[in-house]
Amino acid sequence: MNNTELLKQYIEIINEMHDRYLEEKWGTETKVNPEEKGKYAGKSKAELLKSYNALKKSGPHKRDTPEFGRMRELAFAIRAKGNWGKVKE
Repeated sequence: MNNTELLKQYIEIINEMHDRYLEEKWGTETKVNPEEKGKYAGKSKAELLKSYNALKKSGPHKRDTPEFGRMRELAFAIRAKGNWGKVKE
């Protein structure tokens, strides 16, 4: 097998793995409390980062604590206010 054939085979394997990765689904259905939806809509990304960093500084927080949950919420809200979420600040 020459180098060109090896490279083609390698690219085929990468493409197959890429397609398989894109087809993966979430393990469980996500349920959001309707009262929690839009919880951070009135906050800017800078305000969310400030709150997140304050919580991070006071940590580390154990997994089942309210602070840990709030940090995860804030991290998600910060990502949503980035490019992928298309959320206006």
